[in-house]
Amino acid sequence: MEKNHYYAIIQPTRKDFITNPKDEDNQIMSDHFLYLKKLFEQGKLYLAGPTLIETDPFGLVIFETETESEARELLESDPSVKLGIQKIADFRPIRISLSK
Repeated sequence: MEKNHYYAIIQPTRKDFITNPKDEDNQIMSDHFLYLKKLFEQGKLYLAGPTLIETDPFGLVIFETETESEARELLESDPSVKLGIQKIADFRPIRISLSK
């Protein structure tokens, strides 16, 4: 079956997430990174990374899966989303026309 790409934006649920993190945020974000790394190693993640503006932080994730429902399930299973410190701000199928 052909692999498709799905774009997601995840945002912290608190405005001061970067400038005033809670104690548990660091552990959850570490788990978030390890989760994405595992998906990358499995070939289900095309790319992921945070923006660098502290006053408007968000993460960009592009999944590479066979179905939209699989990508959505992977996104909703992210520890940072499941535990409520980040929310899904946008999710949609995309076509990657050019890539390095």
